Amino acid sequence: MDLVRDVLDARLVDRRGRSLGRVDGILLDVRDGRPPRFVAMEVGLVTAARRIHPRLARWVRAFAIKVLPVPVRPTRYSPRLCRDIGVDVKLDVDAQSDARLLRLEKWLRRHVVERIPGAGE
Repeated sequence: MDLVRDVLDARLVDRRGRSLGRVDGILLDVRDGRPPRFVAMEVGLVTAARRIHPRLARWVRAFAIKVLPVPVRPTRYSPRLCRDIGVDVKLDVDAQSDARLLRLEKWLRRHVVERIPGAGE
């Protein structure tokens, strides 16, 4: 499998088909005299910014800490959670019940969207 071609920037979906974002980074364990080992897929704004430039990632992280109401830590998914890698990477996780997934989206739903008149109907 070509990780960069098949996994990087692929859309992640949970077991119910809900989008979890795109794979922004791939973590490898580089070992002496042995091939690298695929450790995790990473999703997050800071990880995406780091692909452009490390300084941009530091700026995005500092800005997010000051402005956003939830932590901006990247989420890592083990390759063991992969159920299928095709057009989308299907993971054996449930975004609704896992508190570390979709933090900002859940916060926005609770504190903004649900307060809009008619949103609960």
